[in-house]
Amino acid sequence: MKAILVFSSMFIFLFVLHIVFAANDLDMLFRIVASLLVLMTFFCAPLLWLIDSDMRHSQRIGYGASVPLSIGIAYAYTNMDFQMGATFLAVIATSLTHYAWWLFMKENKRIEVG
Repeated sequence: MKAILVFSSMFIFLFVLHIVFAANDLDMLFRIVASLLVLMTFFCAPLLWLIDSDMRHSQRIGYGASVPLSIGIAYAYTNMDFQMGATFLAVIATSLTHYAWWLFMKENKRIEVG
C-alpha cells in the first residue's frame, strides 16, 4: 500500500508540474518532467517493487496501472488525438517492459509463479 501511495503521489505531482511548465512555456523543464512521466508509466511495476520490495502483487498492480497510463501517454504524444496505432504501440511497449520485469523477477525467485 505504501508503494502505491508514494508512486501515485509522485505521478500526480509530476503531472501537475508538467502542466504548469507547459503553460509557462518552460520547454526544457516540461520535456524533463514528461520524460519522467513516460518512464514511470512504462516501468510502473519495477518502481512499485523498488519503493517497497515486500509488496505482494506489484507486478499485477503495476501492469494494471500502466496500461491506462500508457494509453494516456499515446493520447498526449498524438496532440490529444486518439490514434489506434500510437495506442497500440504504447500498450505493447508497457506490456513488453512489464513482461521483461516479470521474467527478471521469476529468474531471481522474487515472485510466485502460478
